[in-house]
Amino acid sequence: MFKKITAMFNAAVEPTRTALDYASLLLTWDKIKDRLPEGDGHPVLFLPGFLSDDGLMDRLRACVKSKGYHTYGWENGVNFGFDEKTARALKKRLHEIYRQNGRKKVSLVGHSLGGVYARELAREFPGMVRDVVTMGSPFGQLDDLDKGAVSVVRKVYDFFNPDTSPMNDQHMGKRCLTPPPVPTTSIYTKGDGVVDWRSSLNPRTELSENIRVDGGHIGIVFNPMAVTAVLDRLSQKEGHWMPFDRSDYKEMGFPKAELGTKLPPNPEFRHQKNKSMFKGRPGS
Repeated sequence: MFKKITAMFNAAVEPTRTALDYASLLLTWDKIKDRLPEGDGHPVLFLPGFLSDDGLMDRLRACVKSKGYHTYGWENGVNFGFDEKTARALKKRLHEIYRQNGRKKVSLVGHSLGGVYARELAREFPGMVRDVVTMGSPFGQLDDLDKGAVSVVRKVYDFFNPDTSPMNDQHMGKRCLTPPPVPTTSIYTKGDGVVDWRSSLNPRTELSENIRVDGGHIGIVFNPMAVTAVLDRLSQKEGHWMPFDRSDYKEMGFPKAELGTKLPPNPEFRHQKNKSMFKGRPGS
């Protein structure tokens, strides 16, 4: 009952939290910007959430660009969910950004459903992806699998691997939960008014983490804490990933994050081994 009441409250105040997050970033960005390290110029691709487009992430992209990164929208209109058109667009966009930047690996930043796409894209092409940051993304939890995430990932998997045997919900749920074989960060908020925050927790692995912020689901893309966390993660040197240290930003008051569950026993999902519909080996 308490969980249901909390969920109803979070949903009711979601518009207010979104407005407060946006206003807060406008008021504090200049101060935050000077606090954060400069970027190394590597490419960053932003993937919007369900029923949103590149416009919702414009402010976040501008913040990231101002720190010296090459930023890109997905340029696929409104995200109406995963289908063949979306799959082809994701593949094409990642490949062209990778080539345009001299084969530099691309960081993926995804909001909500866009984060689910980012994780699966990194699993299919780990050789092209530097790291993944998700924001309020419901990729599922082991004890109570998020059926929405399982459904989406099943479509992604089936499209990328048409010649393989289908998976049951439990097996597919483990795939959802298992991070791709690149550094993977989940930024979440317990005030999320759209998804259960528990479905946004990465399991405990050497290359995955959870960062908790205050705020709501939609406004997380311009929440000052979340923007700070995104830029902190992007600033790390390739091949030298370290977990986020909230003590570096004591003045912002980052809440302590949950650790997540143990990694499910499915190491085969850490690297995509099945034959893909894409030409060449996965990650090529």
